[in-house]
Amino acid sequence: MAESFDTLYNRLEPVLEQLEERRRTLKSQGVRNGLIAAATIGAVGLALIPTIKTFSLIIFVAAVFAFLIFVGSKSAEVTAFYKKHIVSQVVDGLLPDAVYRPEWGVSEQLFCHCGLFSTVPDRYSSEDGVIGRVGKTDLRFSEVHAEERHVSVDSKGRRREYWTDIFNGFLFEADFHKEFRGHTVLYRDALIKFRLGERRVKLENEAFERCFDVYSTDEVEARYILSPSMMERLVALNDRLNGGITLSFYQSKVYIALPDSTNHFEASIWKRMTREKIEEEFRTVHDLIGIVDVLNLNTRIWTKE
Repeated sequence: MAESFDTLYNRLEPVLEQLEERRRTLKSQGVRNGLIAAATIGAVGLALIPTIKTFSLIIFVAAVFAFLIFVGSKSAEVTAFYKKHIVSQVVDGLLPDAVYRPEWGVSEQLFCHCGLFSTVPDRYSSEDGVIGRVGKTDLRFSEVHAEERHVSVDSKGRRREYWTDIFNGFLFEADFHKEFRGHTVLYRDALIKFRLGERRVKLENEAFERCFDVYSTDEVEARYILSPSMMERLVALNDRLNGGITLSFYQSKVYIALPDSTNHFEASIWKRMTREKIEEEFRTVHDLIGIVDVLNLNTRIWTKE
């Protein structure tokens, strides 16, 4: 049974004090080592080339970079402690027996397979994965950041590389307990109402239609999946998760993409971890796990073939 936030926070308070003690120690070490490295680079550089202003600027940048590297390495240690000793307990308090793996995330193969994204990433990362079960329903989710590479050329022929997001947020997968014949996708309401290989499915729920455009390779099955009660639940889920979600029903699974630019489950070396921050993490995990209940996935309407 899931814990309340107050109960969980009371249990976490001693660990949070350990985190704060470690944060202060590591911050002092990082700043001290960073300043020593920066001063050494500056002194050596200026002693060798004291008169050239361009090199002076380079030396300054190198010194700042060295300082940030030393402090950043200590910041990673703070975050590692936070994930191992606090985030793991937040997940366990909400979903006992779940597995939380900071280094694991939804694979790029699954990202491309789920059918929610038409672009193959040029750069892909995922982390903070959770694998568990709510009632009879298996689920997994993680943070995902997928990017596309672009190259532009200016009037002088100079090339510039830049990156744009394909998706940044959480990707959620759960068992729907039905082997789908086709593939049904709920995109956001868009101006262009055409997608190659998919048929647009119009449904008689105005609130639902304002949120989603439904496309499917099997219109009959799409209408079967998206019953009146399911459409109401999906509208409620979209509202609960602050809008912007997209969904895919494919090969007995439901995949949900939840855009979120916040980098969750990270600790800062510069400031104390607050109760409000822990509660924010608690609500994030709670809402993701709660998808199973909002969509009523534990009610087995269908039987797998």
